[in-house]
Amino acid sequence: MLYNRRLWLQQAVTALAATAISTDTIAGVNSSLLPAAHAILLNSNENPYGPSPMAQKAMLQHYLSSNRYPDDYILSLKKKIATHWHVNAENILLGAGSSEIIGLTCLLVSQKKKQVITAEPGYKVWNGQAASFGLEFDRVALTNDKKTDLETMQRKINDETAMVYICNPNNPTGTFVAVNSLKDFAEEAAKKTMVFIDEAYTEYAGIESLSGLAANNPNIVVAKTFSKVYGLAGARIGYAIAHPDTIAKLAARQPWADGAISIVSGAAAMASLDDKAYVNDILSKTARARMMCTDTLLQLSLEYIPSHTNFILFNIDPIKKDFIKELETKNIQVQSRNHFNGRWCRVSMGTIAEMKIFCEALRAIV
Repeated sequence: MLYNRRLWLQQAVTALAATAISTDTIAGVNSSLLPAAHAILLNSNENPYGPSPMAQKAMLQHYLSSNRYPDDYILSLKKKIATHWHVNAENILLGAGSSEIIGLTCLLVSQKKKQVITAEPGYKVWNGQAASFGLEFDRVALTNDKKTDLETMQRKINDETAMVYICNPNNPTGTFVAVNSLKDFAEEAAKKTMVFIDEAYTEYAGIESLSGLAANNPNIVVAKTFSKVYGLAGARIGYAIAHPDTIAKLAARQPWADGAISIVSGAAAMASLDDKAYVNDILSKTARARMMCTDTLLQLSLEYIPSHTNFILFNIDPIKKDFIKELETKNIQVQSRNHFNGRWCRVSMGTIAEMKIFCEALRAIV
């Protein structure tokens, strides 16, 4: 009896607390549970404000059901996603983030052909797995305005091309190609090969999804994720939108079709789709943070690529100090890579308070 009372009290307090957390305080509350609570994490393009209040409430309401398999939630979530994009549930396949969807597609296309055409620089986390399937990469340099070069990609497609991968907006540059141009490209390229369109950042850019095109073309896959604007990177939930025949082929390469999600992550994802006010708030705050950062880069005469996402890529070659180490001494983490014959830093947009600290640190270092 005592145990049951304590459990009831704990659940009640937790549920009440969840309803009181705002987007301004989520980052601080959540980060206190992490080993690197003192650090400002601007290195992984995460949403620094955490899951929406509605998603948090849903997660807390469902965590005690974690002893059950998520069968009912799988179907409900697929239907909800399908309604959101005006397609059918048969057009949806769930995965542990969009990274699983990329991996499944690479496995599918590698059975017959071995070449993948992709942008340089571009998103590469999945490249190691693709290489293990025997796939090789033909990397196409971006255009002069740092956008994906669709024209060159189209010319490069040949009998050995297994897939064309396009992240739009592109990671790490934050640029995007016009949706109509991408649609025309995808329709033409799909006559010869698989076209994979990674739409992780479309919400930030405010551009249209090609979900409808993918739903009706067996050679086009669109990948979406709850990891970015919805703040569920740690919940690991993404999905493919594709023709039913393509969905069936991808699902056959999962040990349990759609089974990578949990009850908790599924409930969070469904609630996230309903919390439109939260998404608008995040987009507004991200735009403010991005403007603050670009203003600072302009003041310091540091070259950067105008971004339409939740990150900015800028040139740190002119900075003679070890920029990354200097930031680490200030407990700020970012990413840096060699791009365009130099060293560039990709900084994710943190909270407004975090970006003020970053900008002050940037000024001090430069």
